[in-house]
Amino acid sequence: MLNQFKLLFRSMLLAMIVASICRLIFFLLNPYFLQFSYFDIANAFFYGLLYDFSASIYVHGIFILLHFSPIKLFYKKYFQVILFSLFMVFQSLLLFFNLIDTGFFPISGRRSGIELFAMEKETDGLIGQYLVDYWFLTLGLLLLIWANYFFYQRIYYRALLVQTETIKVNWIAAIGFRLILVTVMVIGARGGFNLIPLTVIDAGRQTRAELVSMVINTPFNMIKSTQQNFLEEKNYFNSSTALFWFDPIKKEDAIIPPKVKRNIVLIIVESLGKEYVGAYNKGKGYTPFLDSLYHHSEVFLHAYANGKKSIDGIPAILSAMPSWMQISYLDCYYQGNQLNSIGYYLKKELYNTSFYHGGRNGTMSFDNYVALSKVGDYFGLNEYPNKADFDGYWGILDRPYLSYFVSELSKKSQPFFSTVFTLTSHHPYMLPKGFEVDYPKGTLPIHKTVGYADDALRNFFAIAKTQSWYANTTFIITGDHSAENQTAYYQSLQGKYELPLIIYRPNSPIKTEIETTVSHLDILGLALKELGYNKPFFSFGSYASNNNMHVAMQFHDQYYQLIKWPYVYSFDGTRSLGLYLLTSDSLMKKNLLMDTNYATKIDSLENITKAMIQTYNNRIIQNKTFEP
Repeated sequence: MLNQFKLLFRSMLLAMIVASICRLIFFLLNPYFLQFSYFDIANAFFYGLLYDFSASIYVHGIFILLHFSPIKLFYKKYFQVILFSLFMVFQSLLLFFNLIDTGFFPISGRRSGIELFAMEKETDGLIGQYLVDYWFLTLGLLLLIWANYFFYQRIYYRALLVQTETIKVNWIAAIGFRLILVTVMVIGARGGFNLIPLTVIDAGRQTRAELVSMVINTPFNMIKSTQQNFLEEKNYFNSSTALFWFDPIKKEDAIIPPKVKRNIVLIIVESLGKEYVGAYNKGKGYTPFLDSLYHHSEVFLHAYANGKKSIDGIPAILSAMPSWMQISYLDCYYQGNQLNSIGYYLKKELYNTSFYHGGRNGTMSFDNYVALSKVGDYFGLNEYPNKADFDGYWGILDRPYLSYFVSELSKKSQPFFSTVFTLTSHHPYMLPKGFEVDYPKGTLPIHKTVGYADDALRNFFAIAKTQSWYANTTFIITGDHSAENQTAYYQSLQGKYELPLIIYRPNSPIKTEIETTVSHLDILGLALKELGYNKPFFSFGSYASNNNMHVAMQFHDQYYQLIKWPYVYSFDGTRSLGLYLLTSDSLMKKNLLMDTNYATKIDSLENITKAMIQTYNNRIIQNKTFEP
């Protein structure tokens, strides 16, 4: 009987060692973590054992329970084959998800959750390309699977040699060991003796907020994300106090509607992070056309995404709806709530409204979202006339699609509001034949495709200039999120969310640089103001809020990050985690939380954060995400 538990102990020890090797690979292949001290890294590896053990208990639960089997059954050959098969299958899954996130982390900036399975349709045909591009991770996966096979056989091969007829069962010891094992399983799955089971948010308390993604593992995050589909009502303040700090109903009373209504074109460039735009980085970048436009536009110097995925970016930009929860809003339980958009408000002003995306119809449920929030008429891959321009992965290449888009605009009645979302600057970062040497290769795979997307925009504007509607049109250009970044600053917890935000008006070519902090959530308000809209509208953005409050907020790794340049404040829903001053600490290494000189600033940012969380959670739960 004791031998059964020795075998189980050795196999789980093997699983833990392999999990730590996965964490080491994750650490070594993501240079962002190299900036932290040896103590911080060691601390992350130490606490990571808790999350590895918890995930192993959950995933290997059946394998573990089979060790409770009667001893004569346990040593049967077919039973050992079952044990071996279960261990190898589930251990391989643990390895697969951990390693696939190692390559995906530079793009997503966080561990993947259950939403990864919802992307099956979008990633159709891309898994093979991913395995090729990240061949070293594929090789690592195969080697680790082989190592599991090899060492498992060394652990268990003697089990089949035991003569069960000669074994005497001590039932008292058998019951005792089983009780001990059940206790260890429960404590291990819960992550200790805490009243509440271990969650992702605990990692921020145990180490540093910046290291949460290294402390936890992907299977653990997936398991926990399945438990986060429902929001919890918050009551930090009474209603009037919450409204003082954050009011989602906006209105610009001072705006006088123009006599001639302007058109507006919103251009969302796939994965266009701020690091890629030379005008923001002293000329170092891959966007010569956007750089030229920069010098004749209204430019926001501190603009932020609200997430790290397209499924987060689109509703944030068009409906001022963030994903301040464990999963994306469009994947959550509340996705059917009433939700408005820029198109909804402008449709009431007799605007022609539309949304264009060269991806497959149904991608990330964008077509459903567009219909639900009344963005406008939806045009996807199905509506595009020449399928020969398909890139083989995601949809229509940017250059032909933007040419098609500009021709579509010329057919519309004015005034119009139209959105286009590009896609070529996305993994696997493939350029069309004949364009491979036309753009700087750069230092990251995405750089060449950013250059291609920028050139596609140049071609779009060259055609647009010849159209009658051009002079009376405002162009808003931004990215849906950032992707891989090279410099430590843009890999930091706030830097990885920085985006370009440019408003170009052909008849007003003077450059204006704006220091105010804005985010995706403010684009709705900015667009409505641009078009002279002076009626109430609903927005989770800080635009036109009380107290001249201009902030950006993200939710990741189970905590909130509030940015009010130059301050970055983090909050876990209960207590403050950190305060950083970017002007003197751009990499966010010095936590000012305990510095009494910043007590007033911390109180203010905490109140803003709490009010935004309370408003978000309660209104979504109550389905009140619209103006009265």
